[in-house]
Amino acid sequence: MRRLTFPARPAWEARLQEAGFTWYAPTPTHPVPYWGEDACYAFTPAQVERLERDAQDLTDMVLETTGAAIESGRLGELGIPAFLHGAVRESWDRDDPTVYLRLDLAYDGRGHARLLEVNAQTPTSLIEAAVSQWHWLEDRLGAGELPAGTTQWNTIHEGLGEQWAYLARERGLSQAHFSAAREVEDIATVTYLRDLALAAGVSGSFLAADEIGTSPNEAYLLDAWSLPIRHLMWLWPFEYAWESRDAAFLATTGTRFIEPLWKTVTGSKGLLALLHERYPDSGLVLPATLTPGALGPNVVRKPLYSREGQNVTLPGEPATPGAYGDLPSIEQAYVELPTFEASDGPRYPVLGVWVAGNEVCGLGIREGRTRVTDNRATFVPHVVLPG
Repeated sequence: MRRLTFPARPAWEARLQEAGFTWYAPTPTHPVPYWGEDACYAFTPAQVERLERDAQDLTDMVLETTGAAIESGRLGELGIPAFLHGAVRESWDRDDPTVYLRLDLAYDGRGHARLLEVNAQTPTSLIEAAVSQWHWLEDRLGAGELPAGTTQWNTIHEGLGEQWAYLARERGLSQAHFSAAREVEDIATVTYLRDLALAAGVSGSFLAADEIGTSPNEAYLLDAWSLPIRHLMWLWPFEYAWESRDAAFLATTGTRFIEPLWKTVTGSKGLLALLHERYPDSGLVLPATLTPGALGPNVVRKPLYSREGQNVTLPGEPATPGAYGDLPSIEQAYVELPTFEASDGPRYPVLGVWVAGNEVCGLGIREGRTRVTDNRATFVPHVVLPG
């Protein structure tokens, strides 16, 4: 595993924009580039084969532990409010289908990957992983800047398309609403997912998350025309929804969510502790606990629900700022991220493995400028070198 550098491609910004990826440049609130045009991480085929095996094993563990948590009544420990427990159980018992999730891993090119977190319900960095880094590879190969035979672990686009086709073919899904917050990245991500769904025969329109309505006289959530939403691809965190004024409808609505309601379990960082209970001897799962102090001082403390590295405490350091500091936390054994030197300081990559349905399908990498991967972390392409 190496970090390689390159000159920028001609017209690289236009290449990103044509994929719908427009949030790549620094901003006042995001002072470093989000897209890493001038670097990539290089792997050997053997390293990627091991990563793929490890990530598939972890995916199976995550789904098994999710089911065990639901069936053994441990939802309260994971921060899920009591009024939702029955609906979560029903969602699992119905086998409500999933399209995707992302596993975030620590890996240095030696030994096994280690699971840091599961991004199960609203994973982003999708367009950059599925499309833009593939374009980067094609362009570099075309310019002769990489050896012939260089590839990428990246069938994300194909895997997601196949999963939508499965929902259409095997689950009878023909129409869905697609929704997100009024944020550029979220809208672009949902638009990309809608395009994949349409190609698979699932049609649907977009509406903003704040346009979704409810009525005590209706069995379903309602769109902007007060028509029933039977299936909702919703890039909106369930933990936001269960704190809203219409939270009670989550437990009673006939609307079926994509991602499904059972993902409240998989999306809780408390699942990391249950994974360690279930697989204590796995080299892939870090020790983690819901009991403060049980693992000693060399731990990372994380709220049960948090995003973009908010309110995370590393050993001997103050907590990062954020909006989740009042939530219960888990403690997870600290593991060093690999460190790579760049011209303006160190980089700490976290590997995001994408899963379509329950099958791993590709890799995206975010490299932070600190050991907590936050919203300043840059997305950097990867390659698999031949030989």
